[in-house]
This record gives sequence, structure tokens and C-alpha cells, in this order.
Amino acid sequence: MRKITLVAASLTALFASTANAGDVQLVGYVPAVCEVSGLNTQLRDFGNVSGSANAANIGLTVECNDADGATIQMISAEGGLESDDAEDQSLPYTATLAIGAYPDLVLNAPGGVGTNGANVDASYSATGLLGGAAGVLSFMTPGGATWSGGYSDTLTVQIDAAN
Repeated sequence: MRKITLVAASLTALFASTANAGDVQLVGYVPAVCEVSGLNTQLRDFGNVSGSANAANIGLTVECNDADGATIQMISAEGGLESDDAEDQSLPYTATLAIGAYPDLVLNAPGGVGTNGANVDASYSATGLLGGAAGVLSFMTPGGATWSGGYSDTLTVQIDAAN
């Protein structure tokens, strides 16, 4: 009988110690990075826009570490190079963002009268942007500005993690 009691006591101790076990939750994180670097309020001068003109290319880096990829958007504030003297009249231009093996993202700012704003966006896979991808932003005007004076626009390149 004593052996049965010892076995029962041992089994009770074994199950009792298991019942007192605890959990440890392990956590960590990787900071989110989704950015375009190299566009710190730069000025690109087309020069004389009475004919076709190209502005200098801008080298940049695009990075996003979101597993779902990213959406990149180019936004023209005026929808073209707006005349400083004849407000609401703007000259069309094309902005092209080339990033590695991805298809080019092309914004055709339409210009014209009363044009305000133009934008284009595209989705990019996660692996091509992880760790940073080199890109080039280039500009071209078809030419044909009639009125003298300055012409300008603000182009924003925005990147957001995909949902």
C-alpha cells in the first residue's frame, strides 16, 4: 500500500508542477521605412521653353521594407509649368521616374488653361525596393510657350506602404 501511495504522490507532484507552468511572450519589431531620398527641394531649370527642352536628371533612392510593397505617386501642383505672368495658363511637360527593372512611371502634366493638378501612381513589389533602389527622375517639355516670363510647377514624389 505504501508503494501505491508513493506512486500517487509522485504523479500528483508531476501534474501539480505542470499546472504551475507560465508563458513567456517574445516580441520584436523592424522599423517601417518607406521613403524617397535625394529630392530635398531641388530646382531644375528647363531654360528657354519656347521650344522643346529637357531639364537635368535627378538621381534618387527609393526604399520600402513593407512586405506588401509600395505605391509611388507623382503629383503636379499646377498640371503643367504655369506662367508667372498669365496665371492659369500652363505649358505641358512630362516627368519620368525610372527605378531599376520596374516599368517607368510617367506623369504627363497636360498644361493648358485652368489646369490645376495632375497625378499618376503605380504599385511596386516589396522585393525590388527592399534595401533601397536607385532611380532617376527626368523631365521634358514639348515646347511651344508663347508668352514671355517665367514658368513653374511643384512636383511631389510620394511613397506609401501598400495596404
